[in-house]
Amino acid sequence: MPPALDRLLASPSALRLLRNIVARPPTPNQPCIVCICPRRHYASNPPSKKKWRHWKKVQDDPNVLLARNRQPIADATHLAEILLEETRRQKFVGIQEVWNMRKRHGLDLPTEETPDAEFLWGTFIKDHYAVEEVLEYATDLRKRTGHVYPRLYELCLTHWLTHPKRFRRALLYHQIMRRDLQLEKLPLRHLVQINKGRLTENMYDVLLDIYKDSKESDLYNEVIPELILFPGRALSWHVACIAKGDLPSPEVALSPAVKELWETNAAPVKSLRRAEPQIDEELHRRLRGRDSAPVRFEDSFCARMFATKALPPESVIRGLALVGVNEIGPLAIRTMASRTETISELPERFAELRAAGIALQGCVFSLALETFANEGHFFLVRSMLDSDLHPDVYDDAKLQEELLNYYIKNEDWEQTHRTLAIDSLFYTNRSSRAWNLLLDIHIKRCAPEQISHTLRTMAQHQIPVDLAHPISLKRNILRPRRQTRRPIQSKGDLDDLRFVARMFVFMLENNMVEIPPKTWHEIMRRFGMTHRMRELRRLVHWLFCYYGPRDSSLPSYMRTSFLDSGTEKLPLSHPNRRISRRPVCTLPLKHPDHPLRQLFPDSLQQALIVWGFRAHLLPNAPTEQSLFSSPGSKFHHRSSLQSQGHLPRPSWDIGLETLVGLRNLSLYVNPATVAKALQMVFVNLFGRGHSKVPQNRIMEQVNTTSYADYVTRVNELWGEKLFPEPRMYGESRLYGHMWHPRLERDVDRRGFVRLSEIVGGWMGRG
Repeated sequence: MPPALDRLLASPSALRLLRNIVARPPTPNQPCIVCICPRRHYASNPPSKKKWRHWKKVQDDPNVLLARNRQPIADATHLAEILLEETRRQKFVGIQEVWNMRKRHGLDLPTEETPDAEFLWGTFIKDHYAVEEVLEYATDLRKRTGHVYPRLYELCLTHWLTHPKRFRRALLYHQIMRRDLQLEKLPLRHLVQINKGRLTENMYDVLLDIYKDSKESDLYNEVIPELILFPGRALSWHVACIAKGDLPSPEVALSPAVKELWETNAAPVKSLRRAEPQIDEELHRRLRGRDSAPVRFEDSFCARMFATKALPPESVIRGLALVGVNEIGPLAIRTMASRTETISELPERFAELRAAGIALQGCVFSLALETFANEGHFFLVRSMLDSDLHPDVYDDAKLQEELLNYYIKNEDWEQTHRTLAIDSLFYTNRSSRAWNLLLDIHIKRCAPEQISHTLRTMAQHQIPVDLAHPISLKRNILRPRRQTRRPIQSKGDLDDLRFVARMFVFMLENNMVEIPPKTWHEIMRRFGMTHRMRELRRLVHWLFCYYGPRDSSLPSYMRTSFLDSGTEKLPLSHPNRRISRRPVCTLPLKHPDHPLRQLFPDSLQQALIVWGFRAHLLPNAPTEQSLFSSPGSKFHHRSSLQSQGHLPRPSWDIGLETLVGLRNLSLYVNPATVAKALQMVFVNLFGRGHSKVPQNRIMEQVNTTSYADYVTRVNELWGEKLFPEPRMYGESRLYGHMWHPRLERDVDRRGFVRLSEIVGGWMGRG
């Protein structure tokens, strides 16, 4: 036997293993498994030195991210340490990662004024990707806990308002926090104080919008001295502060710059035009119903109890309170009021209901009856009780509007008064709301006499007009017209265009509403399309006088009575009412948002010139005889007035002359705009072809003025050479390519002209 076997048999452990193998039962066949790995996870040739990996590559490794996210966050202090480290490493990317980590762990940020809370909130809102999500989280935290970090608004606005590029986002974040977090007191003054020297002009504009959207009124002393070097922005802030009652301190008011702002008389006043209808929140809350579940009997059953003659109303009220009823319906209220012997005792019944803890069911009838009774309007109470309308009808606003139209049409003024009072019940200024409802009905019915009478009454009682009424007046009263077409002819006696223009002027003169300048475009366009140039010129002068700057350069014929003597007399007759002379504008005259630029855009300036030519040349242009008084406006006086020379046709330059007059009074008029309009007219009058527009062909046929005369008059009116004289054509090479309506439009012009070609050949002579 070999020596190896002898050594194996001599080993006790080997013998025990052999015994177990022999004694074990046979095992089933098993597949063979290769134990050799097909691949290796190691290099045969290791690198000479260790290869370091960059952190930017490691941080995206899933294993690294998983390990960091599993890191437990103990408290806000630990989160602040992590945020500080990640902000130092990755800046804004680290802020986003820590914010996402906080969301995964469900950790709330602290709301106490601690250094950790200031660092956490102040850092998270600096990331423009996460700031809106942070504000949403603050809103959710307030709903869950009722707490808000008190310095969140200050930290957010301090960072974003002074941001060099994204400072305009501060207004958006201000609106989000004021709306969602329901912030009442805003630290705007402290915000301005800590950021003095960092705010630029444009940042002050954003701050002005924030100031207007808040209830703060203590920024005059902080802002105006900083903007003295920028008069336009200082005036804008001055106007906004005075409108909110934010007055300067005596020290600031004595400075020369602030005195100059006050002397400009540009501060707006709280006039009628800024009064807007406000909802009565208390009545609206009662209309919505009780916050708790009501306890009530059937409304008809309670009404039968009040109708029982054997039971006085006082006993019924005590009985209902005894059984726990805390609300009764409109039928019961109506029966109780009918059972009251004297209508003046009805307020006592409502007081007994309140004392017994019984409320009125949320419906218009019950609230209106109680309100009218408590205010002493017993004729309205009697009208509601005598009416055959069911109490549920008063809750249908659409049906009430139809009934109001029916009552006004049939001149049933008692029921009209009642319906207007009910429709305006839920507004703080009910009288103003009722008059505006009546005016709206008259406008929709196209009743000019009623509209005029209502507006005069509203002006007498100093009642403002809703902003939507001028638009509705223009839409319902003016005759329809197609685009680029004059309005259709009307056979009625009403001059709708003159009526609407006069109503607009009346509302502005009495300071009843603010009409935007663009609203006048349609009215001026209709005057021009119907060739009523004299009325158009009168309206243009009035509008320029109202919307333009007020200074001594305006001539006397452009001043209306209400601007001078009338404005001085009105405060004497109405000492509680302050009159503003014009809308305030701090923009330069060339700015596209200036009222004069909006009132007279380039297209309207060109149209004035074209309308002047058509009013002069077209045979069917009106003579505007209606401008005379009543006898002279009759049609049978036209021939005698024309023979006496009282109805001359307007000159062709009436539009250009009006435009030049406005230019001399500070309206910005581009010479290229005027030249383009005149070129279009001259091409139609003297061009080679013929226009497809019938009016242009008629003007070409009846025209008797030469092109040279037109050019001479245009240059004379404009004050400088707007067109070259036709007689200069061919005199030298300088006038060789001048514009003329008979010449070709596209000319191969030279880029230069020699001096010898301009002055002639005498320069080369000895």
